[in-house]
Amino acid sequence: MSTSTYFERSVSGTKQFVNRYGLGLLFAANIFGAGSVFILSEAGSDFGFALLWVLPLALLAGLAMHEMSARLAAADRPLMIYITDRIGQTAAKPLAIGISFIMQFWSVANYALAGAAFVYISPLSNLYIGTILMAALGIALVELRLYSRIEGVVAALVLAIFGSYLVIVMGLDLPLGDVTTGFVPTLVSEFGYLTMIIALLGTTVYYPNFFIQTSMSGTKDWDVVEKYRRDHTFGMVAVIGLSIAVMVVAAMTIPDGGDITLTAPGEPLADALGPWALDVFIIAAGAASFTSATGTLFGAGFMIPQAYGRKTMFGDRPFRLVVHSLICLSVLFALPLLAFTGFTPVSLAITMPAVNGVIGLPITAIALFAAVNRYFDPSRIEQAGFLLVVIVLFIGSALTAQDLAGTIANYL
Repeated sequence: MSTSTYFERSVSGTKQFVNRYGLGLLFAANIFGAGSVFILSEAGSDFGFALLWVLPLALLAGLAMHEMSARLAAADRPLMIYITDRIGQTAAKPLAIGISFIMQFWSVANYALAGAAFVYISPLSNLYIGTILMAALGIALVELRLYSRIEGVVAALVLAIFGSYLVIVMGLDLPLGDVTTGFVPTLVSEFGYLTMIIALLGTTVYYPNFFIQTSMSGTKDWDVVEKYRRDHTFGMVAVIGLSIAVMVVAAMTIPDGGDITLTAPGEPLADALGPWALDVFIIAAGAASFTSATGTLFGAGFMIPQAYGRKTMFGDRPFRLVVHSLICLSVLFALPLLAFTGFTPVSLAITMPAVNGVIGLPITAIALFAAVNRYFDPSRIEQAGFLLVVIVLFIGSALTAQDLAGTIANYL
């Protein structure tokens, strides 16, 4: 086989892989922003292996939510259009704007983290300028307009991030007994424990992805559930496997109760591979933060035009206008939070998913459940499973709201 033929086949195979799993990798990128790295590291540092059980729960909940979402996507029934049909445009417009406003707090945290990573690896020393530059880069990414281009960029970044942490786990002497015990569900009456549970659920069962998935029929040109199911299952399993790895590494290497700094999750990688690995981690964390900050807002790019009665497409003018506006809003919130409160990029990354988990996630869960029951005829077992997920998410939100308020008050 000639070199040119081999290259052509490699390129063709890569394109097929990205087309088949690229949307799932976009979901993975949204889920596994740098914020997830720090949330998982905080969980492992503060509670050891005790919260590992939340991750399989998050996988099951995420797959159940995506199963509902995939059915809507294959039938080209965007979730926000269903909500608008049910409650009317008068109520849907402020609801879509409100959820999008809450959603952009993920981007507040992730652009701040991307800015911090950029400052760490570059001569620039001003965090605020770094944050603004990352937001400007997000606008530039959206201006690529063609989804296939963005999908390819995101896929490459996500696979590089996954690889960096899998390397270190393979080099660790895992205490299998303690790790196994961590998968047994337990509830601890300790400040921050319940907030961490909903933060893990909120950052893994990532509700913007459902608004994106149900709106992608015209872009992906898939009309069968199996293609969406294969795609999102790949992304979810990869994210949960990586999340388990990050939490285990943190539990074994980061001192109990130690502060989670920008470099803390990467220091074990540097110990295993050499000092250069810390720089690689920071670059990967910055890339993860950037892709998550921007990709998350794609959900709002669909939601708001749909609430106003427009059947928007990925990258069209209304989509870009909404995403660009929210990117700018994210920066306007990030700068004063960093300047005038006790929040740091890392503490923002740990807190903001919980905010979304308490507010946006249960609303999305009940809307998905109602939409699937309206348009389809799920079996009793499916209905029971879907309803159980909705109840768990609602209970989690109710139990953690007060704890979350206390956590935010401490930073303010």
